[in-house]
Amino acid sequence: MLSVQDILEDPLFAQVNIVAGKRGLDRPVLWMHSASVPDAPDWLNGGELVITTIFNMPQALDEQCEYIRKLADQGVAGLLLSVGRYINQAPQHLIQIADELDFPLIEISYTKRFVDLAKTVNERIASQNLQLVRNALRIQQSLTQLVLEGGGLQHLADRLAELLGHSISIENERFEAIATANIAEVDEARHYTQLHGRTDPRLVHALETRGILPEIMQTLRPKYLRPMPDVGLQMERILAPIVVHGEIYGFMWIIADERALSEIDQMAIESGATIAALMLLHQESVHSAEASLKGSLMSQLIQGDVSRETILTDQSMRYGVDLRSPYVMMVVECRMAGSQSVTQLYRTINRR
Repeated sequence: MLSVQDILEDPLFAQVNIVAGKRGLDRPVLWMHSASVPDAPDWLNGGELVITTIFNMPQALDEQCEYIRKLADQGVAGLLLSVGRYINQAPQHLIQIADELDFPLIEISYTKRFVDLAKTVNERIASQNLQLVRNALRIQQSLTQLVLEGGGLQHLADRLAELLGHSISIENERFEAIATANIAEVDEARHYTQLHGRTDPRLVHALETRGILPEIMQTLRPKYLRPMPDVGLQMERILAPIVVHGEIYGFMWIIADERALSEIDQMAIESGATIAALMLLHQESVHSAEASLKGSLMSQLIQGDVSRETILTDQSMRYGVDLRSPYVMMVVECRMAGSQSVTQLYRTINRR
């Protein structure tokens, strides 16, 4: 998504003067809008880069300050103020309040036609959004093809890392690594995972106590993670849940490497997590069928049908059961309702 800084780098804005709020130049811009009424903040949704004149703002100084405050509170990206005709420069009281709010206030010459500026900016935003959709579709098609080719979770991690240029990690619900693909240098948290085969418990604890993991479990949506150096997380990440049957079966990480994470990475990890869920669902179906066959084998062994000895011996060998060895049988009564819960219990036991 384009930021205020990105917009201002266009040659069309070569002569503008950023007089306040420079720390807010990274605000995302959804579109450019010309504001022509004093109560414009009440009619905006947020994300707009607003352009106006001093005469389209309230006339009282305190109301003008409140105008800026409302724009910032509404999530507006910034304000372009026309100068050179009615006023020579932005008033000092507006500069002061905008700086306090880190709200970009930009002087632009009155000779610039508002309609031309808005048209150019909005066309650029629309073009970028279209390209974003195309890239997301390309990634989705590539990952879908991977499933059709019978690829597994390691193939998925490799493919995502190749498409995005970021390191990928796929882990189970206990944050134990299943598949990884590294692109560049790793931070302390990533190094721990490579060394021990699981996410650092300090990081997991931080995710829980800082409300990040509870939010993911509630929303079942990806979450952007800023660096947390105190637990070894020096690089930004996106953490997405892998959801099957409405339950979290695992997690997928995208780790920023040589460049910052972007909107396409956010979209890609959602697609990747969905593909991972399909793969795990397929594995669960296979395990369920296998459990049924094993159950049938156990029943026949208990019945002791000598006439089927050869067949039962072959089936036992298929599952690694040596009938010449002594065994202890444990019968577990599962009180959880539904075959899904039983299958999940079976899956958990067989991983231990």
